[in-house]
Order: sequence, then structure tokens, then C-alpha cells
Amino acid sequence: MIERIACAGLVADIAPAIGGSLVSFFREAAGHAPRRDWLRDGSAAAARGGDAFEMASFPLVPWCNRIRDGRFTWNGRTVQLPPNRPNSRHPLHGIGWQRAWRVTARGDGHVDIAFEDDGRGPWPYPFAARQRYAIDPAGLDITLAVTNTGAQTMPAGLAHHPYIRHRREGTGTLVRTDVAAVWLADRDVLPTALSTTHPAIEALRRGMRLADFDLDNNFTGFSHRVDVTWPDGSGLRLLGGPPLDFFVLYCPTDKDIAAIEAVSNTTDWVNLRDSQPRETIGGAALAPGETLEVRTRFEPDTAGDD
Repeated sequence: MIERIACAGLVADIAPAIGGSLVSFFREAAGHAPRRDWLRDGSAAAARGGDAFEMASFPLVPWCNRIRDGRFTWNGRTVQLPPNRPNSRHPLHGIGWQRAWRVTARGDGHVDIAFEDDGRGPWPYPFAARQRYAIDPAGLDITLAVTNTGAQTMPAGLAHHPYIRHRREGTGTLVRTDVAAVWLADRDVLPTALSTTHPAIEALRRGMRLADFDLDNNFTGFSHRVDVTWPDGSGLRLLGGPPLDFFVLYCPTDKDIAAIEAVSNTTDWVNLRDSQPRETIGGAALAPGETLEVRTRFEPDTAGDD
């Protein structure tokens, strides 16, 4: 079942049963103006029963990005996670996208959803997760939180994974944000070294034309704001405050989508934390009963859209 929230012509469709995902975020058709999707439209995939990776955006909980070989040691305990996507031995993006969430509240312009995990499955730490999708005349807010419901400290990371349309015509899709450094990656998209001189850093500061790059990388020193501009002059602003202190950009050369993610940690932070300073990897250690909460906001810019 799809949950719809709307305000002043903006509409968001949410699929609790498909990983608590955002199916679509759009401006409804009005007069001569057609419907305008600000993120990838996952409606067709949702109608088929869906995969969260085909939605407009989906939650990453209780960890985000990849964990090398699914293995890490935490407080003397070795954890081994199974792969959770085809063709990759490195599990990624937590387990929330694989679960059916339940609606816990509905209100004027918002819907709350949640699920719990008892720690007996792939992730050995019990937790409770919740989301609130809330829409207003200027945009869409997504609040995502995880609470450690177990008796031991738990590693945690959170993010949302929005896909944008990757237009190549004309000026192409431009993405602008301020970052300090980029994690170079190996063929498995796992971090190898931190660079402050990679050309993508300056390109993002100026406004990167996505068609000029082929990236799936983590960036540090993130300014908590990303501005997307499409060839027709319309745009989208992503805002994500602390602890979403890292930025992930995925812009493949062979697809018509890209991903812009404000995340709370870099890829494989649980295995990097003994060798890297915290400001370059992020991540959280949640004590029993402690909650980590993040907020992501999308604000459309309709300039050039009429």
C-alpha cells in the first residue's frame, strides 16, 4: 500500500512495505504544466512489488555503504555479515531496505513508519528504526532514527539514498557542493586512500557536470548542502545537517540516474576506525538505549520550469 502526503502541489508517495522507501517526489500537473518529478519515479517498480533500489530514495539503517567482506571486529567480537546484493561479497546499506515497515502515525502532511529487529538475523545487535516523511509548501523532510535496544554498544550509521535524473543534453546535470577531500576506491568501491587534489573536488565546488565524471566515491568535509541544476534551469537542493558530515556521489557513465547522498560515515568505517581519524570516517557507537537521528531535506527550485 502506498502512503501519499501532499502540500501546495508537492506530492510524496511512500511505500512502507518496500523498505520504508520514498517511491516518488513530484509537483503535480497544473494547467499547462505537466507533472514534474524531482527524484527518480519508482512508481512502476512499486506496482510490481518492488525493490528498494528501484525507488526514488530509500533508508540506510543501521549502517550505510559497504562493509568489506561483511566482516569487522567490534569490542572484541567478530561479526560476519552475509552478502545482501547480487554480484557483491560486500554487504551494503544495512537491512532496513529489505524489511517491511509499519505505519505508526498519519497526520496533516506527514506519515510515520517503523520496524524493529531482534538481533537474531544478519545484524547481531537489536535495534528499533523509525522514519517520518513530512511535506510542506517548500519541500520534503525525511527524519530517520535508530535506537539501540540491546544490552551492548552497537556500531551505527544512517542516510537516505536519493536518485536524481542524470540529463546529458545541453549543459547536462550540474551538481554543486563544498567538500574537502575524496576517498579513492578500489574496483569493489571500497576506500583506499584520501585525496585532497582529485579533480572532482574542485569540480563540485564550481558545479560539476556529471557527464564529465564516472564516480562512486565518498567525500569528507561536506558542507551539508547539495545543489542540482538540470539543463532546463530547474533544480533541487538537498540539505542534511550533522551528523550527515559526508557526501557520496554515484554518477555512472551508462545510466540515466545518479545518486547524491548525505551520509553519517564513509564506506567501511568500522574497519578503518583503528587507522583513520574520526573526522575522515564518521560513524557512531550507540550505547544501550541511545538513539542516532538524522534529517534529510529536499527543496525543489522551479526556475526555468514554466
